[in-house]
Amino acid sequence: MTPVRRKTELTLLEYFAAIVAVLATVACEAPAPGAADDAVALATLPLGVRSRLAVSSDYAHPESIIPAGIAGGSDFLFVGSPIDGRVMVLLRSNGEQIAELPQPPGHFILPLIIHSIAPTRVAVLDCGGFPAPGVIDADPTIYEYEYARNGQTIAAHLARTVHFTGHRIGFAEEFTYLGNGEYLVPDAVYGSIWRVRADGGIVPGIVPKSFEHSDAFPEMVFCPTMPVVEVGGLPFLFTGSTIPGVAGIAVRSGTVFFYSSCAAALFRFPLASLFDARPPWQRAQDIELIASKPAHVEVEELLEMQFNPYDPRDPFLYVADALKLRLLRIDPDSGARSVVADDPRLFNFPASLGFVPPCGHEPAPLLVLSNQQHRNPLTNDAITEDVTQRPFVVTKVLLKKR
Repeated sequence: MTPVRRKTELTLLEYFAAIVAVLATVACEAPAPGAADDAVALATLPLGVRSRLAVSSDYAHPESIIPAGIAGGSDFLFVGSPIDGRVMVLLRSNGEQIAELPQPPGHFILPLIIHSIAPTRVAVLDCGGFPAPGVIDADPTIYEYEYARNGQTIAAHLARTVHFTGHRIGFAEEFTYLGNGEYLVPDAVYGSIWRVRADGGIVPGIVPKSFEHSDAFPEMVFCPTMPVVEVGGLPFLFTGSTIPGVAGIAVRSGTVFFYSSCAAALFRFPLASLFDARPPWQRAQDIELIASKPAHVEVEELLEMQFNPYDPRDPFLYVADALKLRLLRIDPDSGARSVVADDPRLFNFPASLGFVPPCGHEPAPLLVLSNQQHRNPLTNDAITEDVTQRPFVVTKVLLKKR
């Protein structure tokens, strides 16, 4: 097995990201007074809360039935509205919604996850429909959009499309970009990871020998049942009473990290494993356990996790701890956890994360989109009425210096 590289080793892609971060400190939101220091004045931040590790504030309010997915650059933010098949464009300077990304041919079906993959390019994962495990499989698509400022608005066009048609995928609810047009896309139902090549071809990364239950990887497959748990004072039962498999995935320094809600643990394996000549089901032998969830937690959903691409020396994974209404950071070597921010309004079922370029002396903000899944009967089978608290909130998190 290829050795796991230490977190202090950086790839050329990561160094490039650091350079881009420096170049991107123009033409974006004005830095908050005092942001050069750890002591950001709460008076300058609407509804701000301070913790030991960060200062968090109310930042934007996307207009959606249930928003999901967030990414951004120096000028714009992109927020998905999957139920009605839209990707909204917001001004980064003030969070105002100004436009939508142009619809692709056939229109968006379920645009759920969005990531910035270059200073002026964003990738949207359209999941292709809601999952129905064992009945109807999804047909995901990745759309890449190139964009630029056009006066007071945005000019954007569809630059690349990657179809997964013909490959058996139960539900893809996350992806990570490898650079050079390549991606990893996990399947939260059948418990597999697919690789997108630079030419747009789809190849199996870690995929079971068959999709029979006997061949499933316990570290990755979904759980067909879920107990009712309490979230924010409400009973919560995820749609279909299931617990997803691979819910979050991230790559750094030649290592792939993923979290499985069903297996209730953080895992890793060498990225190089996906490029060797072995059958894809044998590559699962390289999966290593980093740490399991705390024993006292019955069910845990870490819905998205990211490294800070603008600070390669920051070793931590930042994750949305949805059911606990908070933001965590995890040491990818030991699995040790710390609470970065914990506020029931600013982190009201956090579901999507996105670092955006730094401005001036301010660190790269981490934007956290909460979509209140526990308050909507579309995503919570344990309730019958919509009790969402409008507006939905994008929270801006400024991490303190270590």
